[in-house]
Amino acid sequence: MKKYSLLFSLFLTLILTTFSVSSCKKKTDPVPDFPQLIGHWSGTTSFGLGVYFTVDNLQGNLNVTRYDLSVATSGGIRQYKSINSNGIAYVTNKQFRIHLGTGNAGESYIEGTFNINDMTLYGSYAVYDQGNTIDIYTGTYNCNMGD
Repeated sequence: MKKYSLLFSLFLTLILTTFSVSSCKKKTDPVPDFPQLIGHWSGTTSFGLGVYFTVDNLQGNLNVTRYDLSVATSGGIRQYKSINSNGIAYVTNKQFRIHLGTGNAGESYIEGTFNINDMTLYGSYAVYDQGNTIDIYTGTYNCNMGD
């Protein structure tokens, strides 16, 4: 009888250990299309100023979670930037568009397209100076992966 009791105890311990270990596993997000795009991207605008983006995997979807764009305006160098760990814009078909607002000259935005063959990001922007919804500043940019 003791022998069966000991075997039962060992069996029960094994089962409980298996359940407790499997329930402690860290849950991971599904792998998105083009996971090689996840990371930091940096480059320059057509006016030689800095531009930065971060792309993250959020629940299996690629998302821009940070951008920082410097633009020369009549009021000086202006930064357009945001960080949001919940995502700012989805990357769909290797492209994204960040809507920044609307003014008299149309939409203010930053858009980009990833080239997975040479791992570059290129795009364009149209932005208004702070407090000005009449004059829009446009340009292009190119980025490479890395800080």
